[in-house]
Amino acid sequence: MATNRNYDFIIAGAGAAGLSLAWNLLHRKELKGRSILLADRTLKPLRDKTWCFWDDSHVPFRDLIHHTWETLAVRFPDAQFSETLKTYRYHCVRSDDYAGKILEMARNSPSVTLLEADIEGFEFKSENPDENRGSDEIGGSDESSTSDEAGTSDKKGTAVMHSSEGPFTAGHIFQSALRPPGFHQLKLDLSLLQHFAGWHIRTEKEVFDPGTATFMDFDVPQDNGFTFFYVLPFSRRDALVEYTLFSPEVISDEAYRQGLEEYIEQRCGLAPGSYEIEYTEKGVIPMEDRRYPARYCRNVWNMGTMGGLTKPSTGYTFTRIQHHTSAIADALSRGKNPPDKIMSPYRFRVYDMLLLYNLHRDPETSVTIFRELFRNNRFDRILRFLEEHTWFHQDLRIMASVPWMPFFRAIYGMKHRILTGA
Repeated sequence: MATNRNYDFIIAGAGAAGLSLAWNLLHRKELKGRSILLADRTLKPLRDKTWCFWDDSHVPFRDLIHHTWETLAVRFPDAQFSETLKTYRYHCVRSDDYAGKILEMARNSPSVTLLEADIEGFEFKSENPDENRGSDEIGGSDESSTSDEAGTSDKKGTAVMHSSEGPFTAGHIFQSALRPPGFHQLKLDLSLLQHFAGWHIRTEKEVFDPGTATFMDFDVPQDNGFTFFYVLPFSRRDALVEYTLFSPEVISDEAYRQGLEEYIEQRCGLAPGSYEIEYTEKGVIPMEDRRYPARYCRNVWNMGTMGGLTKPSTGYTFTRIQHHTSAIADALSRGKNPPDKIMSPYRFRVYDMLLLYNLHRDPETSVTIFRELFRNNRFDRILRFLEEHTWFHQDLRIMASVPWMPFFRAIYGMKHRILTGA
């Protein structure tokens, strides 16, 4: 149990976002000696997630990349495309490797205290109650009240984390554990769940190509929503096979099992019993047009999925987390407040909204959109677009390569959001 109750920084949540921020804070020489509390219900590394990404410029440890693929393949009922990447490489990191490395570093640092506890809530306590009035409102005056100098407008008080081990205070708290107050009152028109189950399987036969990842395989039934599989081969005898759906509700464990067994048998030629399941993973990612606030309350910043870092149309979060946590550490090391602007630029929010509209309304047409996207564009260009690193004229070229009518319908259906800043 942590005996100290006050810290310079509290990181609440030890997932990808919290761990990435811990690494960044520990690697800024300007922040050397600052006290850090890292808290979560459990601080034991778990092998329950595989994070995939293609931009490794902000990855803390390149030696933690479990496998890299130079070639990606996509499959549709009537077409297949495969391409060796020129600019990017497709990488994966296992959650237990990532957590184990950073938690070990944290345990060996005299600046870090680890706390296993349930995180119950946050608040800001001002020395002057009048200054704190309205600070907890979502979308309120937080952004306008923030000075460029860290703590200039916020230093007349302290941020509090309430936990099962009691309260802890800090000048800055960064949380990825709880939905912010007023979450359900935030404007929402489109909401899907990206839910998935994956098996890491090992076989006696050599059936996989470790140089090629199946990025998306849409040649599967679309009965339960927008559906695809992906296959990440680590060697000729082992791979992660993931069953992914975009739908309003998750399916049963039995449906996941049946879908994975059928896919592995039909696509890989492996009947049940001819392979071993080394581990399983399962998850749910919200895919929605809700605009998440940058702060939970004054001096408490949201991160990860709770900070709106998940890209609404794809679910990719890992690289965006790396950029965000690096920006937080950079700001703090310069004596500035963390950035409040963490959302995608307006045009990319519109693109996400239009695609999400189609994924929700018409999964079959969405498969056609993806087929034409991959048919008419190099894979590197698509990945750069998904990473939001393209210029507008490049966006137009990509949009001209896919069917227009579904997007015209989406524009009409979402015009009230598009005209008010998405």
